[in-house]
Amino acid sequence: MEIFYKKSGRGWPVILIHGFCETHEIWDRFAEQLSKKFEIFVIDLPGFGSSPLPVRPFKISDIASGILDWIKQSRIQRPVVIGHSLGGYVGLAMAQQKPEIFSGLGLFQSTAYPDSEERKINRNRVIDFVKTHGIDPYIDTYVPGLFFDKGHPAIYTVDEIARKTKIESLIAYTEAMRDRESTIEVLKNFKSPFLMLAGEQDCVIPQEIAKELSTIAPRSTFCLLKNVGHMAMYESPQESLEAVEGFVSRIELNK
Repeated sequence: MEIFYKKSGRGWPVILIHGFCETHEIWDRFAEQLSKKFEIFVIDLPGFGSSPLPVRPFKISDIASGILDWIKQSRIQRPVVIGHSLGGYVGLAMAQQKPEIFSGLGLFQSTAYPDSEERKINRNRVIDFVKTHGIDPYIDTYVPGLFFDKGHPAIYTVDEIARKTKIESLIAYTEAMRDRESTIEVLKNFKSPFLMLAGEQDCVIPQEIAKELSTIAPRSTFCLLKNVGHMAMYESPQESLEAVEGFVSRIELNK
């Protein structure tokens, strides 16, 4: 599985994994700041950006296996993995397969719970809609819905990134997210430090779910950002950056 990535900085390795209909570009500001202290890897998930789409159908666990292979091939030792939304699902699937390679895991507005039946129905509606109408009408409503402030200037930036998504990738990942299994047991058994970052106004991952998840992992840190929807890297850039930087710094200090 071919993984496009960019590397910057020196120090403790941190891998940032983007979410659905995104690319590594959403981490541009994070990577710039974090690379002053750490070695930062930003990747394009297979099928997004410059990483080719794998043979369909595939599972989230298949994507996780591909990234684990890339980590091994790249000789990245004991990384901290931070995943936004879909990227968090992938991070958890990676931890399910090889927890020993992690020095830390962060869910950046993501969850270990599987889709509810209602959510699965909505995923199927998305697939049907996109097959009928194409991607652009879907992105028209999808991207603004990620933000608490519907007039936020970053909506344009995220919209521009999202419209690069190929219809095959959107459908394949929607199916994979719909069919993913619970990774609650992964959190229960995760021995390394765990970060749960949540948005107070997140309609995708409600803060109540995030708080509940933060109590499951043995070595957990919880960060709740006020007046933030599902895109904390844009809606609360400094606070979310400080949360990630502090999390990695504590891991490095205790290595």
